[in-house]
Amino acid sequence: MPAALDAKEKAEIVGRLFVVFQDRGYEGASLADLSQATGLGKSSLYHHFPRGKEQMAEAVLEQGRTFIQTAVADVAKSSEPLKTRVRKIVAALDQLYASGKNPCVLGRLAVSEIGPAGKKLAREIFANWTDAVAHLAREGGMTELKARQFAEDWISRVQGSLILHAATGDCKPFERAMNVLTDLTKPSK
Repeated sequence: MPAALDAKEKAEIVGRLFVVFQDRGYEGASLADLSQATGLGKSSLYHHFPRGKEQMAEAVLEQGRTFIQTAVADVAKSSEPLKTRVRKIVAALDQLYASGKNPCVLGRLAVSEIGPAGKKLAREIFANWTDAVAHLAREGGMTELKARQFAEDWISRVQGSLILHAATGDCKPFERAMNVLTDLTKPSK
């Protein structure tokens, strides 16, 4: 029986699973791909993730939840100036998505058959992300309704820009999406 993983080892394995699901999606990630990426045999993977690929996807979503919470939501609600918070969030997303070249693992998993627990988790993550961006938009001067719509539209734009890059190789739509968020810090005309 494989030894139990400590928190650091588990995080490293989930990080490797993250990359596979990001690159191949849920349906495209085979157990062989996941085994190769983690360096664990298939039986070891099932030992650590008894519910298989579905549980692995949930672990990746948990990592995504942590990222959205720490790099977006916590930053959005911090006491720093709006401009500083927006720049930090844009920098974190730019790094995560490699300036628009990396697909969104959250988006890829959200549209997959990952089971009820995974679907619920994906909804919660996107809701938290939306709430954080809406918070910034309200601080930028928008009404509650406009801020919510802005946040939903902006996240849709980010997701769409990543899909466009996959199809066309063009990162400009992602860059423009980041600029739209940055524009929240500019005085209204």
